[in-house]
Amino acid sequence: MSDTQRPNPFDYHRVPEPPDPNERLTQLQIELDQHTLRINHLTQQKTELQTDFDDLSKNVGDLKTTLSAYGAQIKDLETTLHGLQYFYDQKHKMVMAAIGDKKGPIDETIREFDYETVAMEDRLRELNQEVAKITVESQNATTTQAAKQAEYDKVQGYQQDLTAKLTDLNNLRNSITQSDSSTDIASMYFEVLEFQKELKSTDLIPQHQLALELKQKLGELEQAKEQARSRSAELNSLQAEQTKQQSTLSTRIAGRRAQLLTQIQNMFPAPAPIATGTTAASGATAGAPAAASSTGTTPATTK
Repeated sequence: MSDTQRPNPFDYHRVPEPPDPNERLTQLQIELDQHTLRINHLTQQKTELQTDFDDLSKNVGDLKTTLSAYGAQIKDLETTLHGLQYFYDQKHKMVMAAIGDKKGPIDETIREFDYETVAMEDRLRELNQEVAKITVESQNATTTQAAKQAEYDKVQGYQQDLTAKLTDLNNLRNSITQSDSSTDIASMYFEVLEFQKELKSTDLIPQHQLALELKQKLGELEQAKEQARSRSAELNSLQAEQTKQQSTLSTRIAGRRAQLLTQIQNMFPAPAPIATGTTAASGATAGAPAAASSTGTTPATTK
């Protein structure tokens, strides 16, 4: 082999640069994070699926228990129902033959009671709709108030923000100067870009403009607060009426039979109970002359 064909052991430019282990470490970290995210996602899915499985398994067991219990009782339930139906048929025929002219007033009383109940149910539905609507409006008003508060706080803290930005720009200027002194062109380039970005977003506004913005934002904030208070008060009022209406209606429905029965009994009181044989005999004796004594002697006759 000639000298021109022999590799030069001192020719380092031809030796490939070894891979940077830091880059490989970064790559592995990225892959590890991706796998971890996938594992976490699958674990979450597994947990949710297990919960659904457990719920369905319990429901299937409950379903079997319910059907089994119903199957064991259905004959008895059917017998009871048939007995009740027979009782109704007999008593209905009897009462319809005996009710006479009392039927009309009683039916009217029942109709009025049920009509008022339906009207209360309609009002409760209206209240439910109104409460749902005002709840959304109240939440929106609260969100608007928070946004207006943030806007006002931002203008209120303008001087502090401006001072902080100027301090940051001064620090960047010192850093740029140091990079320039050490001929660190790369660092200086980045810092100049950051300086430009920060400088563009820094405004020095006149005092009268700050005063105008403060007054405007304060006015908007107060208006938002008033709106939030109004919606909240309206919501509280409707919720109180809703609760009262629900309670009154529930009591009325639960006590329907007792209330109607009381009204009907007041309209047509039941006749006094018929006296028994012993009681009747006692009454007859009380109205007759005194009987002879047990000795058999008769009372003396007055002359």
